[in-house]
Amino acid sequence: MEENKNTNVSFSDKHPKINACIALFVLIGLVVLAVWLLKWIISYIGQGVEKLATVISNLDAVVIVALITASVSLIGVIISSIVSKIIDYKKTRQEYLAQKREEPYGEFVDMVYKIQQNSKNPNSYTQEQMIEDLLRFSKKITLWGSPTVAKKWVEFRLNGAKPDAGKENLFIMEQIMNEMRKDLGLKKVKKGNLLGFFINDIKDALK
Repeated sequence: MEENKNTNVSFSDKHPKINACIALFVLIGLVVLAVWLLKWIISYIGQGVEKLATVISNLDAVVIVALITASVSLIGVIISSIVSKIIDYKKTRQEYLAQKREEPYGEFVDMVYKIQQNSKNPNSYTQEQMIEDLLRFSKKITLWGSPTVAKKWVEFRLNGAKPDAGKENLFIMEQIMNEMRKDLGLKKVKKGNLLGFFINDIKDALK
């Protein structure tokens, strides 16, 4: 039984000092090999650079200028191509979003005019119809509304619960329409100009 125990003991366990020496020699060998390989790579690269410098020095000045000009032109073409792709992508994205936003933005303007018409002809636009239109608009604006329009819409709805915020809400509503115009590629108009379409005394409100 004792002989079996001795035969099962590994060489590293029997001779730990010898095993440590072997590991040290292997490590030194790997380090030497790595240093030699690194020096060879540096030397190879250096020879390549020297050869390239020799070739360049043997070329005529006209050829060197031509090579530089061609390189600059190639880089310019690549850069302009990348910039053009970025511009085309932004333009395509803007056109796509404008198509998606056109319908809900138009519905919002329709609601504004319906509310104004209801003040002249009561019950022409009922509370139930308005709530239905508001819900439909909110659903669409959740997906396609720009961040600014969404922010202003939330502000408009919060102010709607305040009894004394009617005048302020009118101008927030105009800001929403102005942001919608911007999203559709149109310029914003001055404060009060859009409200003037359906409010006769808008100049008094601006004072």
